[in-house]
Parts: sequence; structure tokens; C-alpha cells
Amino acid sequence: MSLHYSSRALIQVQDKILLVRRIGERMSFLPGGHVELGEAAATALVREIAEETGLNVIVGSLIGVAENDWLEGGQPQAEIALVFRAKLEGISEALKVESKEPHLEFFWAEVAALDEYQLYPVALRDLIRGGMHHYQGFVASDLDK
Repeated sequence: MSLHYSSRALIQVQDKILLVRRIGERMSFLPGGHVELGEAAATALVREIAEETGLNVIVGSLIGVAENDWLEGGQPQAEIALVFRAKLEGISEALKVESKEPHLEFFWAEVAALDEYQLYPVALRDLIRGGMHHYQGFVASDLDK
């Protein structure tokens, strides 16, 4: 099994959340990526979003931890992700976000339609729909099914 330590951004503009998915796949996830050894999670989030979009992100408060597991190439994978509230610098409406990485696409999804976009981990969908305006200290886990 491979364990991934990641940092993810909950970026909301009006009633839309920025999501990302691998091109050709239906499953989506929050923007962000792997935290490198010795790197702070918030710093990793700034770096990952800049690498993937060319945009600057303003990292806000930590709002929780998301756990997820899946199979990739027949091998079990697990992710522990710190989820931060964040904003894209200079973005106040849901404008198209271009990917700098050819295997990823970014898109805005209405909060009410997160099931349609197959946001993972699944536990995040209800938390986001419920309005995460205050620190909740959640653990969103798909591991305890």
C-alpha cells in the first residue's frame, strides 16, 4: 500500500467549489497535492496550485482532515489530506481555471451538485453542502465503511 500525505484547498466562489479531475475520469477531488518531506502543508498547497494552474492561492484556516482509499493499477492507495479554506488571488467569480498539467482539468461545480461530479472522499460532499463557515475540526473518512 502507498500512503499519500496531501494538502487540499476548499476554494469557494459564490455557490461554486473549484474541483479537479484527471482527464477522462469522472471522479473529482479538491485542488492541491503531495506535501514534500520537511515542507509545511500550507506551503505545499501554495506550491501545488501554482504548479498546476499558475495562480497564487491565499491559504486560510485549516478546516479538517480528509481520509480516502482507492485502487490504482491494482495497488491499494491511501491519502491523508489536510483541508484548508483558501482563495485564488484576484479571483472573485468562477472564471475558467486553466491547467498547466496535461493530465488534469479544473472546473467549478455547484455545491448542490457535488454527487454529480463524484467528489472524493465522499464524506466531504455533505460537509461542504452543510456550509463549512466555521472551524469544525472534522475528519472526513471513507475508510470506516
